[in-house]
Amino acid sequence: MWTAFWTTGRTRTAFGFVVFPAILLAQHGSSPGVRVDESSLGAKIFRAQCAGCHGLDGSGAGAGPSLNSGTFRHGSSDDAIVGTISKGVRGTAMPAFSFDAMQMPQILAYIRSMGIVRAAGDVSGDAKAGEPLFRANCAGCHTPVGAFTAPDLSQVAARLTSAQLRQSIEEPHATVSPEYWSVSGRTKSGQAINAIRLNEDTSSIQLRDRRTGKLFSVLKKDVAEYEIVRTSPMPVFKGKLTEGQIGDIVAYLVRGGGQ
Repeated sequence: MWTAFWTTGRTRTAFGFVVFPAILLAQHGSSPGVRVDESSLGAKIFRAQCAGCHGLDGSGAGAGPSLNSGTFRHGSSDDAIVGTISKGVRGTAMPAFSFDAMQMPQILAYIRSMGIVRAAGDVSGDAKAGEPLFRANCAGCHTPVGAFTAPDLSQVAARLTSAQLRQSIEEPHATVSPEYWSVSGRTKSGQAINAIRLNEDTSSIQLRDRRTGKLFSVLKKDVAEYEIVRTSPMPVFKGKLTEGQIGDIVAYLVRGGGQ
């Protein structure tokens, strides 16, 4: 349950499409390789509209910043990236682009894929050795469809750098996304409250059961005490796994694992 990953369970655009980064995984001996799909529609749009400022490989050239780090100055979620592209950035050289519902998911997927390729080049671990470590220590919570308390990690390298991935394993409490904060307390009738906090208004708290995923709400007038828990339920793996083993898990995730 890696809290620093908990921003988006699946990659989605503002249009509601499910989009996976346009990457191809190829085997070179025992080491998986990752490359950008240069033939995709997203690649063609990027070369025509974006490369002049951001560079052909997204590393930044002239007026545009780097786009291959997986993190972005004006927001790294899919919605934030789509907003930056469609609205532009006032006071900068970034104009607004009117891509249609077919083009926007493609350009977003291509930008994500460049981040994956860069991250793959930044790791030195053994992805093959990382797979059994991931299955033994992580897969129980991080399922392909996303568990109730942990997200899908199959495309996590598009969102986080290898250093961020390592920190999330070693220090899961360092950065906890608000959607994974929990609530601990009890009602006036004595019923325990221990669930994921989804939302809160002036009269109630909306929650999700950790085990079943069932949604429910509690009226504040019925609550005797409660506190928002901003730490992660994920165990700390620093000291439990060696630095080399953690590096192997990071390599496995960066090179397309976690599925």
